[in-house]
Amino acid sequence: MARLHPGAAALLWVGVMFLPALPAYAWLWPAVRGSDWEHWVMVLVYSYFLAGTLAIGLPRWRLAELGVNRRGLWLSLACGAFFVLAVAVGLLGTNLRPSWRPPAPWQLAGDALFYFGQVGPVEELLFRGLIYRALLDWRGPRWAIWGSALSFGFYHVGRGGLFAALSISLVGLIWGLIRWRAGGIAGLVLVHAAVDTASRYLWLAPTLDDPLAGLQIVDRLYLLLGDALLLGLVLYLWRPGFLDARRRVLDRAK
Repeated sequence: MARLHPGAAALLWVGVMFLPALPAYAWLWPAVRGSDWEHWVMVLVYSYFLAGTLAIGLPRWRLAELGVNRRGLWLSLACGAFFVLAVAVGLLGTNLRPSWRPPAPWQLAGDALFYFGQVGPVEELLFRGLIYRALLDWRGPRWAIWGSALSFGFYHVGRGGLFAALSISLVGLIWGLIRWRAGGIAGLVLVHAAVDTASRYLWLAPTLDDPLAGLQIVDRLYLLLGDALLLGLVLYLWRPGFLDARRRVLDRAK
């Protein structure tokens, strides 16, 4: 372990951290899903991943190097909002149009606390923080962006299968680009938590449990417009030459 690059060693430990997920997906998650215990198991799981991420990351990097800083906050928020808009516009071209389900105040408060307090911070710190940083230092920005995106998708494969993994990897790719451009994860934490909270009541995407069930195209114009907006966002973030500017990438962490 001592001979490995610090980034490679960190990724190896991340793999070790995920080992308990195998039996958890096999018997724990099916046993508690939909029960009164589901929420508390999720709290325990995210607490475990937070502790593991900090234990692996902090001996090697400062929090600021893991993206816990205020860099690019408004850029992240603007790009995140544009991403949600593009997805919503695209869905207007299908029979799966966005719809609003008014929440009870206590339910909204509980969901917001969970997503803003655990899901958003923990997942961003793990994927766009630790995994991104380890790959960036070890292999460079291309690996950091693509590796964090694919691992983010794989993280969700147990809930929605291969389709969910691929679709969420695309989300992770865009958020990885935002992470590079912004230089921090603070804005992504807020966007991530807000999207997850809103998706409980404002339908913006197919569910992970039954992806694209009954999908029909009803207006190609909206669908093409949504795709064009997403492509425009990617092109804006992935401007020519930015991945070759390694010095600027490393300077962002200083």
